[in-house]
Amino acid sequence: MRHRMRTHAHAEHFLLIVAASLSAASCDASSGANHPHQYAEFSFENDTRSLCAGSEIHLNSYFERAFKFLDIAAPTDFSVPVRVTNEIPCPWRACYQPDRRAVYIADLDAPGDRTGAVLRHELTHAIIDRFWGQGLPFLEEGLAESLSRTLDRAPPPAPEPVGDMLDRVPAEVDYTAAAYFTRFLIDTRGLARFKRLFQQSLGRSRAEIEALVASIYGESFVALEAEYLSGPARCQYQLDVCELELAAAVGDRFHVTRAASCDDPDFYGSEGDDDLDIAAQQTIAIESGGTYRLQIAYDVPPLSTEYPRSQVILTRCGDCDEQSSRTFRQTDEELQLEAGIYALEIVMPFDTVVTIDLRRVDP
Repeated sequence: MRHRMRTHAHAEHFLLIVAASLSAASCDASSGANHPHQYAEFSFENDTRSLCAGSEIHLNSYFERAFKFLDIAAPTDFSVPVRVTNEIPCPWRACYQPDRRAVYIADLDAPGDRTGAVLRHELTHAIIDRFWGQGLPFLEEGLAESLSRTLDRAPPPAPEPVGDMLDRVPAEVDYTAAAYFTRFLIDTRGLARFKRLFQQSLGRSRAEIEALVASIYGESFVALEAEYLSGPARCQYQLDVCELELAAAVGDRFHVTRAASCDDPDFYGSEGDDDLDIAAQQTIAIESGGTYRLQIAYDVPPLSTEYPRSQVILTRCGDCDEQSSRTFRQTDEELQLEAGIYALEIVMPFDTVVTIDLRRVDP
């Protein structure tokens, strides 16, 4: 079932007014012009939901950022079957099956999930399996979660010990903690050594895993974990929202109006008989730090009974000491923003219109 826009929303779905430095080429790239290859091939046995126009564009862009992170040349012969079905061959509502090299998912989206997040996580497993093979669940889930950020959007908690999870099955692994430790290993010791650990770890006991760590890293797991625990707050990567190469330069003002429609190629997610959130993203580059006034307005009250979920998440892109995330609904307030890259994740139900205005107010 296709949702029809209300009369007042028949205007352009995408209006972007930024500093003159935003070129037409950037707009073309954000619309998917650089993604001729479809990496996810969908088949629907459960047809209660259908993809929004921008979903494959969004996923292709994520695939390419994951390839770049993992130092994989973007392949032209790689695709992942995605089976949308109620017959899931695993005890969860979504999983990647290595023997079939396919992703199975019962619902494209579900209430309470970040839009498209579960699917991104499972597709990340498919990339890892194809190009790295399989590793122990702690490293499998840690790497997939560190890239896809299914769960993490709030400031991270203080690090906690992870050694007890090294030889656990997936259901006993804290995905977020595994993601933090994975990023710590990659950032401090490099991707090449992490890849060696990953590829040699499957099926080993905890003692064997710790011995493998010592042989690859030249230091004990106990020493690595102690460094991890004694350091600053840990975090995940931000491949899901921070498209650095497409950041729109913001001088004194950024203004955007968007009408949530599944037919708009800027929106990803899915639609069906029940209205769930769909989302759009925009990465911006704040050229000068200072005081900015942020105004967010919706055509309907964002906290009403009918439209309770409308929100804009402003994420500071960067290393763990730079990252932050704030969620706004309808607002008019001043913010202190440092120069740097930020991502706007605009999440709304169907048929709502949001206007975002960010302008510098100090000299």
